[in-house]
Amino acid sequence: MSKKRILLVRHGKTEWNGLSRFQGKTDVPLDEEGRRQAQCLAMRLDQFPSFPVVFSSSLSRAEETARIIVSGRCGTDVSIHEGLSEMSFGEWEGHSIHEIESRDPESFRKWKESPFEYLPPGAEPFPSLESRVRLALAEISSAGQEHIFVVTHGGIVRAALAILLSLPLSSVWRMKISNCSVTGIDVGKRGASLAFLNDDIHTLVDPSEAPKLPFPV
Repeated sequence: MSKKRILLVRHGKTEWNGLSRFQGKTDVPLDEEGRRQAQCLAMRLDQFPSFPVVFSSSLSRAEETARIIVSGRCGTDVSIHEGLSEMSFGEWEGHSIHEIESRDPESFRKWKESPFEYLPPGAEPFPSLESRVRLALAEISSAGQEHIFVVTHGGIVRAALAILLSLPLSSVWRMKISNCSVTGIDVGKRGASLAFLNDDIHTLVDPSEAPKLPFPV
C-alpha cells in the first residue's frame, strides 16, 4: 500500500453552529460565514497539486462546502458517501447546549465527559457509527490518488481519528475541530499517523490573503 494523506475537512459554519445547537442528522445549510470560509479554503487550495475527486457527506452543509472547494477545478468531482454523514444526536438535535445542560445536567455532564459512550436519547450508538465510518475510510483509501479530501462533520472527524490512530474515545472529543478546518492523516504500510490537526488559518484572514497561505502537503 502506497502512502496516502487523508485530508479531513469539517464543513463550514451554519446558523446552528453559531447558536451552539446540536445538528446531527438535521440538514442545516451553510450560512454566509460558512460559505466565506469554504471559499477561503478553496482559494488556499489553488496552490495544491491537482486532485480528481473530493468525497463528501450527503448533508447539504458538507456537500456545499465540497462543491465550493472544487468550483473552477476542471476534472475534479464530488463523490457523495452516506457513511460520512454526521452521527445522530437523537432527541437533542435542534436544542442548544445551554438548553440541554439546564434541562438535564447529569446526562449532559456524562455526555461531555465521553460523548461516544454516554449518548443522548435516541442517538446513534458508537458501534454503528464506527462500522460505517470504518467502511467509508476503507473505500476512500482505495482511491488511486495520493491526497484524498473528505468533507464531513465534527463527530465523523473525531471518529476517524479514533479509528485510524487507535485513540481512546474520550480523548478525541478534547481535540478542537473548527468549522472548515483541515486535519491530515498519513496512511501507509506501517499504519496511520497524524500529520496535522485543525488547520483553520484560512478562516481567520481576509479572503484576499487566503491564496498566500501555505498548505501542508
